Amino acid sequence: MRYFWLASIPLLAVGLWAEWQSFFDLWYNSIIYHHGFLVLGGVFFVLYKRKNSLAALRMKGSPLGLFFLAGAIVGLILSQAADIRVFRLMLALLIILFWGWSIWGKGFLAVAGGPILLLVFAVPIWDDFSPLLQHITVFFNTILLQAFDIPATIHEFYIILDVGTFLVEDGCSGVRYLMVALFLAAFYGQLYYGSKTRIILLIVIAGLLSMVANWIRVFGIIAAGHYTNMETSLVEDHELFGWVIFVIITLVPLFFISTWLEQPSSNAADENVHPQPETEQAHTSSLSIKWPLVASLLLLVPPLIPAALDARTERMASAWEPDLPVPEAGWSGPLKHADFWQPDYSKPDIDLGGVYVSDDLERVQVQVTGYRRQAQDRELLGYRNQLFDRKEWKLVSRTTRARNGNNDASPDAVSETVIQKNAGGSYVILWSWYQIGGQLTTSNIEVKIQGALNKLRGDARGALWALAGRCESVSSEGETSPDCSGQRATFERFLNGAQR
Repeated sequence: MRYFWLASIPLLAVGLWAEWQSFFDLWYNSIIYHHGFLVLGGVFFVLYKRKNSLAALRMKGSPLGLFFLAGAIVGLILSQAADIRVFRLMLALLIILFWGWSIWGKGFLAVAGGPILLLVFAVPIWDDFSPLLQHITVFFNTILLQAFDIPATIHEFYIILDVGTFLVEDGCSGVRYLMVALFLAAFYGQLYYGSKTRIILLIVIAGLLSMVANWIRVFGIIAAGHYTNMETSLVEDHELFGWVIFVIITLVPLFFISTWLEQPSSNAADENVHPQPETEQAHTSSLSIKWPLVASLLLLVPPLIPAALDARTERMASAWEPDLPVPEAGWSGPLKHADFWQPDYSKPDIDLGGVYVSDDLERVQVQVTGYRRQAQDRELLGYRNQLFDRKEWKLVSRTTRARNGNNDASPDAVSETVIQKNAGGSYVILWSWYQIGGQLTTSNIEVKIQGALNKLRGDARGALWALAGRCESVSSEGETSPDCSGQRATFERFLNGAQR
């Protein structure tokens, strides 16, 4: 048992190597999740405090735990293929729990489940709450501004004062303070509380205090700007100010509240704080090496599948040479470096573009941008990849449009996007779709699902296809709007005669 506990550390490291890399990359590069290293240290500390309980575990084996482990690993393989990071990292935590459950039974969950789940506070699910927290922050700051008689106009996340305008951005939502407060409360509860109710109560109180601290922090910055005519450095540099407010409003009260909630010291309480596994002697068959062997072999499946497919994936990636379409008679091109627009993609392997001109001087730009081998930070639907550069263009409209014709150059429907140059410039219409392996689609969900299935067959290819053309500007009652009907007809004419 002692040797198996030592072997489990490198086993979990190797089996979930890609997920640990994603965790460390997230914690190092994202300012919102810098506290992840603190969370990981807290997990190891609580597990160390429970080392005697862990050492007392006996191999019992659980078919149900093994079933859940196999299901979680299948989910992880699909999430890896689709490269959905949040699913991968959440499943990594569940796999550790199910792995231990399948070997030591429910005793492992009682002893190690709580500490391992502390990592939830370092998984990238919390920034999805930023928009909601932004709205709540603006709502309570509106009340505070009225209470202190500071005149302000509120427009969504903008707080407009006579002296200037404040924007409650993602970083002002307070999600960082919320995550840290929730983790500290859960960490303290795992160390000192035997009652799950008390742990949950402390977590809820910590979350509320952190939100109040953020409201006060934002109001303090706005008030400072108001009373100093925007001359205080606090308006631009308020990182330290935010953490000082967090300590005063959240951590100090939480220290006294957590002490008040702590159970009186007693033998019964100590037993609850440090859960004891079942000490009943297991049957000889249950102590068989088959349980750790099967569970551990399952744990090695996620890194082995990509390794087994690597050669095939590389061959397909190297052999893929997409090219611009061949138009029908009556069109010339493609003319290089005569583009209307460029997609904003991160380090694409394929970046082809050109403009086709018809005999009656209609023009269509065709763009093919993609990756021979999609991977982390090099995928079609990555957050760094956008259809247009938002610093240069602004979105006018976006819809899905069915096509009149059908051929192998495009799908039955395309994503239509109309954009305008910033500062009231010209309009451009885009028809776009994705190519995943040999399939064409406009659905982001289909891109993820089909891309995952393709990767499991060794095909990681993916590209964005797009047509671009200029729209006419129409003025009415002082307002300018785009008229793209003529360019749509040109797109249809071009696609109906084009061949890939």
